[in-house]
Amino acid sequence: MKGFVDIHNHSAWNVDDGVQSFEEAKACLTRAKEDGIEIIVSTPHYIPGRFSKEDFDEITKRQYELIELGKKMGIQIYLGSEIFLNDDYLEMFDQGLFHPLAEGNYVLVEFDVRKNIKSNEDVEDILYEIKLRGFTPVIAHAERYFHDGMDLERVQQWVDIGAIIQVNRTSFFVKKGSSSQKNAFALIEHNLAHVVATDTHHDDGPRKCMLSDVYELLSKEYGEENAAILCCENPKNIVKNIEVRTTNVLKKRSFFQNLFRKRQEKVSMKR
Repeated sequence: MKGFVDIHNHSAWNVDDGVQSFEEAKACLTRAKEDGIEIIVSTPHYIPGRFSKEDFDEITKRQYELIELGKKMGIQIYLGSEIFLNDDYLEMFDQGLFHPLAEGNYVLVEFDVRKNIKSNEDVEDILYEIKLRGFTPVIAHAERYFHDGMDLERVQQWVDIGAIIQVNRTSFFVKKGSSSQKNAFALIEHNLAHVVATDTHHDDGPRKCMLSDVYELLSKEYGEENAAILCCENPKNIVKNIEVRTTNVLKKRSFFQNLFRKRQEKVSMKR
């Protein structure tokens, strides 16, 4: 499968905790190209309150260097940023010291993954404020915020506000039974995830620039159409600044539901 689009990527080198050198960035793009990733949005970490106009200009310059490298390697790369939603986030929005995804109206945002988001009562107000400013928040790695079980009703509230839910590829391949893995699958199975992205930080290891493996897994579990929506169509729609689609994952029957269905079928055959 080709045509993958990655909207969460830290391959711009030596600007945050992601890729640290030009050589590593080139290795990331080489892997991406081989994997069938055709479009990448560069999303360095932006931390409000610790971020100046000089920082913005310096990171943007490096992103343009990454864009030029992508052109040479046959990968389209766009500007973006990942904004940490701390107490100073509104100042960053009002000053315009960030890049929306592909310079459209979608903006990648993150909360503090070290804290359980269930105790944060301000999330909905924050998302609403972003919407008031004309942007659609794309919540990065939403599965990582719920440390003691997925709160699907709360995520549904975010979607109802107009937020887009992004899930990390890595969460599907971490230790079996971990909270992030269970949460990732729960979001998919309840049609609350819109995009799967790499969150690339290195040229190798868990956070590498790859989507083919998660596409294969999702195709097998939930059908190729849903996998394509998550890994190709919706992220491309974000780059094009148009609406995303909701997946159509059918909830799996439990063992007892299947048993009941089989018994009903036998009864019908006897009639």
